[in-house]
Amino acid sequence: MSADTASGDLADDRTETAGPGKPGPLALIAGSGDLPAVLAEEVTRRGRPVFVVSIDGETDCDLSAYPGTRLPIGAAGRLKSALKAAGCEDVLMTGNFRRPRFSDIEWTMGTVKALSSIMRLKIGGDDRVVNGVVQIFEAEGFRIVGPRDVAPGLVAPQGPVGRKTPSRASRADIDFGRRAIATMGPLDIGQAVVVLNERVVAVEAAEGTSAMIRRCADLRGNGRIAEASPSGVLVKAAKPGQEMRLDMPVIGTQTIAAATEAGLAGIAVEAGNVLIPDLDAVRRAADAADLFLIGVDAADPASATDR
Repeated sequence: MSADTASGDLADDRTETAGPGKPGPLALIAGSGDLPAVLAEEVTRRGRPVFVVSIDGETDCDLSAYPGTRLPIGAAGRLKSALKAAGCEDVLMTGNFRRPRFSDIEWTMGTVKALSSIMRLKIGGDDRVVNGVVQIFEAEGFRIVGPRDVAPGLVAPQGPVGRKTPSRASRADIDFGRRAIATMGPLDIGQAVVVLNERVVAVEAAEGTSAMIRRCADLRGNGRIAEASPSGVLVKAAKPGQEMRLDMPVIGTQTIAAATEAGLAGIAVEAGNVLIPDLDAVRRAADAADLFLIGVDAADPASATDR
């Protein structure tokens, strides 16, 4: 079936895939990047069909193998109709999305009723945006799910990933970085920091993790970071109270490449709270770069690093 399935055909698909005790198709709303394709493949591998919603100007990976439709970013009314026709109750939003402009929004009675929630998409930080999206979908009777719900095999495991393990100094930096993220979390500041000698040298902001790491490479290049490489740790974790269904932290091979360029010693992520879409590729990249990658216990910072 093509990616631009007509709504009449969607109803037929629904009768084939849904039934008593069997969930209907998972609605996968795809932003930019490769993650939507990875998750679509993993969900279908686990036996659940997906209905893909590609977004004009956002979706840039190939999802043509899956039934679905393509819509502008602000077509809330048409989105609701398409999901209902496809028999979808569960919705997964994945990939990167820009904030919609008011000129993008198709104004119907439904969007007028959701105006207060839509305003959250325009004002404030990421947490406020995410909560607004959840409220809009839940008000229409859908259930927002996250990667952990539908693809638990893609989340970071606990313990070392690859052959290298952190030194005592790196373990201290990991614990310091996690405390920093926990402290900044209520202010909706970043999911990642770079720590060297128990000092935060970079904080993730709107630019994303890889760009933040590249700033560290610049700092090392101009002498602002005097410690010889490899040194310093990227720490990535969920903020306290973070809405993990729509805003789960992610690392991949690009993260490894950026950390290598910046001369970091390694990367620590919260086990179970960070997505690693292709763990084998990330492991090979870390080993090739001679970086450590470790999943630390989300509940107890000290337990996984054996400080």
